[in-house]
Amino acid sequence: MVSLSVPHIVHRRRLADYIPICQVPQEHNQEANVALVRRGMLGCTPTQPRLAIGLRCLEFYHQLRRRQSSLSVQAMVKTLCSIHNVRSPRFMQRCPFTDKSRQVTYAQHLRDQFSAAFDVYLDILRRVRTATNLALGRGSPDWRQKFGCPPCGNKQPNERPLVPARLHAMDGNNSLKRVEGSGHSDEREFPSAYLIPPAEVNRYENEVQARSRTVGPAVHATDEDAKDSAECTKRWKAANAGSEGSVRVFEQTGVFLCACRHGIVEFIAEIRHSGELAKYPLATAARVMKVYGKDQGVGHDIACSFTATIGNSSLGSQARDLGLVLAVNAFHGHAHNRLCQLRFHPLYLKFLGLEDLETCERVFSASNAVARTIRFASHFHWLQYIDLHFDQWDRDRYLELSRFLYNNYRQALSIMAEYTPIVEDYKAVNKLCDDDFESWRNDELAYLQRLVKEPEEDISKVAYFEALEALNLAQEAWKKVSTTTQFLNLNTNTFNVREQRDQNQALARAKVAQTTKAKNRLDVAMQAVEAIEHALGIEERWMPNSSEYVATQLYVKNRRFIRAVDELERLVVQRLFELSKANLAGTGYKLRRQISKHLVRRSEAIRTALHRYNELAPLQEPPRRTLAYNDVMAYGWLGEFELLRHSSHALLEKPWSSPVARDIMVKYFKLQCAHAEIHRLNIEIPRLQQWLEDEDSSFEQAASKLDDSNVLLAAELRAQHGVQKRINNVHRAWLARIYILPGYTGPRPATVHTDNDNVASEEVEVLPDEDDRANDEACRLEETVARMSL
Repeated sequence: MVSLSVPHIVHRRRLADYIPICQVPQEHNQEANVALVRRGMLGCTPTQPRLAIGLRCLEFYHQLRRRQSSLSVQAMVKTLCSIHNVRSPRFMQRCPFTDKSRQVTYAQHLRDQFSAAFDVYLDILRRVRTATNLALGRGSPDWRQKFGCPPCGNKQPNERPLVPARLHAMDGNNSLKRVEGSGHSDEREFPSAYLIPPAEVNRYENEVQARSRTVGPAVHATDEDAKDSAECTKRWKAANAGSEGSVRVFEQTGVFLCACRHGIVEFIAEIRHSGELAKYPLATAARVMKVYGKDQGVGHDIACSFTATIGNSSLGSQARDLGLVLAVNAFHGHAHNRLCQLRFHPLYLKFLGLEDLETCERVFSASNAVARTIRFASHFHWLQYIDLHFDQWDRDRYLELSRFLYNNYRQALSIMAEYTPIVEDYKAVNKLCDDDFESWRNDELAYLQRLVKEPEEDISKVAYFEALEALNLAQEAWKKVSTTTQFLNLNTNTFNVREQRDQNQALARAKVAQTTKAKNRLDVAMQAVEAIEHALGIEERWMPNSSEYVATQLYVKNRRFIRAVDELERLVVQRLFELSKANLAGTGYKLRRQISKHLVRRSEAIRTALHRYNELAPLQEPPRRTLAYNDVMAYGWLGEFELLRHSSHALLEKPWSSPVARDIMVKYFKLQCAHAEIHRLNIEIPRLQQWLEDEDSSFEQAASKLDDSNVLLAAELRAQHGVQKRINNVHRAWLARIYILPGYTGPRPATVHTDNDNVASEEVEVLPDEDDRANDEACRLEETVARMSL
């Protein structure tokens, strides 16, 4: 064993004793690494180390970096230099006139050496984790994605069906950039379990371009929805890399992330040299379907347009066969138009429960702290520190699982207790049932869809009317031509002069050709009319004096104006419905701003539609009154929109158009979501409960098997089990609180506390002290690293 001299560490109570840095004597370089590890130190170079860092120091920074991702290696080394009062001889040589009594406490080479040692330390920890995962039977590449969240993945036999089986959220973020060329000499590749390989992502880079001309059915949407699903996202700005110049500057312009509804990260993909292109959500959706299988629900901020994208891609048939469900995130959804909300907002997809699908925004809010420390890092360090941050994020989310279930259960019960009597009273007074509320939503959706484009019924009537008009013209032309030809035939023999006879014969041939042409045109027009009559099921042909003919003739005359009115009505009605959400009590400030911003953008479309209406209004018979833009934008509710009183759609007569009815309809759908949330929680809670019991037994069995063959690994498993058991005891305390909630309807384990005081006291006892746990973990990891290194 090499004897190390650490002259600056003189007392165990000093802070430097817990985070030591020491210089290795030069005469012991050959054997230094072995001796350093035995003494709890790690050399900064693989051979002939001149500087060593204590394992406790590395673990201290490891835990700091996990909890505060913005703490850079440079800041940590400066702190250590300040603690140890390190002198920089190189700086003193460059500045000979500097007062030597003043201590210079930082040098760049110390930062580089600490970073190298920390990389080795993290690699050792990853190897230890790999060994323990193999011993526990968790060596599958997809094990973390499948079972990393017990409420999502720990399915139990004979449990009730759950559709969607799992809920995910995916979104892109452009904060985690990396400047191209940074750390180009570092050719290492980091083995992240989160990362979707770039080669797999690039498989879908030409999907949209190659299939842009095809019109395939959208995922879980009708053909009509597929044609206008992207309307509300025409002006939506997805995560992008900014200007074209910034794309060239950065190699990684962000990440695209997928997480489960409990906040545990499942996959990430690098966004390289681009903004948020379609290939990133396509690759993520493909990985979700591959790993998790059938009946998956995914939230995406532009899910309305992504349904058509994935439906037209090579994943379309697979997504439809596996029942992939896409929804717009609740917060983002209120910035979409009303037509999109009725189809894709979680409020109306009640099988999603109370989940808002905004998980990615919470993840990015925390991961933005990593950005400042990885902007100029090598690709290895860029991915390593992102992986380290998400690993700690997942551990924190695992610790919060039981609290998440408890809070969601209380929220669902609170909604049911508050809204049930209100909805039931309204149903009793107005003699309604649940089917009426469902039909209201469908009626509103159909109303807005009719305003988006001309109804198929009207298009068919116009086509039939135009075919009848063409037939009438063809009949008149035939009648005129046939009469003239008959007259010429009667007088052909009355001309005795030869020249006149030749001219008449030429004229007769021309008239015969004209007659043939008119007859052919008449036959084609007749066939067209008969074809439309057969398609529409018209048994008796419309006559010029029939009511259908007259009504359609009037519609065709005012067709342009009617379409202008419908477009203006659609935009203004949508604005009023969306404005009601912005003015609703309880709407947060950020949501109000988001809704208001998109209402301002959509007001330009209203201005264009109003201009078209005002151009056509004076040309009508009788002339219609024009509308001022300021008056339209000042409307507060449907009753103030005078145009609706003369609308052919009779909106003001609809039962769902009144403010009270719409408020009750929202409460009804929230109530249905609360019931769906209770159903999902009653399945997720037993999954977590069983996971706690199974994990204890799996740790004990794996450690017992290794007692004879690998004592060190068995000791590491028991140490990890001790830490995990304390966390699981927190879950047991929260689960016990769920079981005694008034209104809990899920299964209960055989033994459960029923006394609130006992549960509360147990919770206090099992909650771990953070300082003690960090200290215990530091000591355990120090011993483990030493053993595994030797």
